[in-house]
Amino acid sequence: MAGTGSAGGAAEQEPVTGAGGSGAGATIGEERGDAGREGETRQASHRSAHGPERETSTTPAPERRSLGTKVAVVASAIGLIYGYDTGSISGALVFLESDYQLTTLWTSVITSIVVVGSLVGAAVGPRVANELGRRRAMLAVAFGFMAFAGLSAVPLGLWWLTVVRLLLGVTVGLATVVAPVFISEFASEENRGRLGTAFQFFTCAGVIISLLTAWALSGTESWEAVLGLAAAPAGVVFLALLRFPDSPRWYAMRGMRERALETLRRLDPDADAPARLTAIEADLAESEHGRFREIFAKRYARPTFFVIAFGFAVQITGNNTILYFSPTIFAKAGFGDGADSILASTLVQVVAAVGVVLSMAVVDRWGRRPPLIVGTAAMVVGHTVMAFVFAQDRISTGTGYVATAAIGLFYLGFYFGIGSLIWVYTGEAFPARLRSVGAGALLLSDFAANLIATFAFPNVLAAFGGSTAFGAFAVLSALALVFLYRMAPETKGRSLEEIRGYWDNKATWSRAG
Repeated sequence: MAGTGSAGGAAEQEPVTGAGGSGAGATIGEERGDAGREGETRQASHRSAHGPERETSTTPAPERRSLGTKVAVVASAIGLIYGYDTGSISGALVFLESDYQLTTLWTSVITSIVVVGSLVGAAVGPRVANELGRRRAMLAVAFGFMAFAGLSAVPLGLWWLTVVRLLLGVTVGLATVVAPVFISEFASEENRGRLGTAFQFFTCAGVIISLLTAWALSGTESWEAVLGLAAAPAGVVFLALLRFPDSPRWYAMRGMRERALETLRRLDPDADAPARLTAIEADLAESEHGRFREIFAKRYARPTFFVIAFGFAVQITGNNTILYFSPTIFAKAGFGDGADSILASTLVQVVAAVGVVLSMAVVDRWGRRPPLIVGTAAMVVGHTVMAFVFAQDRISTGTGYVATAAIGLFYLGFYFGIGSLIWVYTGEAFPARLRSVGAGALLLSDFAANLIATFAFPNVLAAFGGSTAFGAFAVLSALALVFLYRMAPETKGRSLEEIRGYWDNKATWSRAG
């Protein structure tokens, strides 16, 4: 968790060559050529600033205009693998219990060890993103998902599975730091909210696919297949990422002005690329290093408190905990053990995906705050209904249906609001040189809360019952609602630089903004 030490480094320093270094626009030869083209870049910038003459690209306009969207969608597809790996353990546990006669302790270890690894990944994620670059970090994430998902399907015992899932968790932590930053730095102000929520849509899709896979394989009880199938989409994402450049902001951080200008022109051929690069460089000019401890300085106290508390609220209100133990919850709520509980788990995740789609549809029209407030209020209602379900004297199939509706309402609200918008706020809260550091702090808080909730929930459920467990979630969701109502800014249509000014100005928009 030491400082990243790379932002704004030596002007001609090359990025580390990674697995995809031969991809389009990222060869070592091109990077070494940046120094030789520096004078040409300055001349182009001077012409753009002082006269009508302007360089143009031979790339067809439709292709150039869609580059940002293509990059963001491919990066968001990392969420598909993340979602699959998050949800797969829920169905696989049923089969693992049959093969290994799992104790309660082993069930807790195998379920939560990914969260432990995620804490490590989130801690080192900012340094990886700044040192290797956003693109190479994303390639490493895709390769990690492919390798560790495949290894988790090798039946060498519980200790082997535990170690592999720990390493998979490190990959998860890296992904949740790097992907939102990568997306935010390619997306335009108009589309950043929609493309940011696309990450969460793919996550929901991955969870649904994992549960449907577990249901389809229930006759075979093949936990190896359930856990290992995530390797295939990870390979596809890896290959797709090879085609793209890194973000203009990272190139600017490393002093590669020509590469930054080239990418800016590909993103928007009609914009004044030199002027945009000047704005980016001004945002980076305050310091050459983005260090973790700096986000705790007085200047960044407000955004740091906001993102850490936001990350904690996302998990302490029960999202992943309910997912991990959803078959158990629905069994206790009236469906009993078996396929019905898995299908109910799948259904509420479909509702979650609907929430993400709704959020994508309105976030850049309504703004960020309305989905946050409405969605969190729905979470409170869903948890409250679940507390009443478990307070009933008789549990039946009827209460199971009510539980399905209540948890469905919770997930609809969660993914309409905080579950989708956390990725947007992660990329918006800090200046460029601290963006990946801030993302790491948010995700550390998120994973810490996830670990607490994952360990606490099954014990509270066993000792005090579902009414107490979901009543606690209802109270925590209500506290999150109050926090977001008071603290969350409306960033619709604002540039990243304007949002930085909001936090610098004691959470107040400037008159010019």
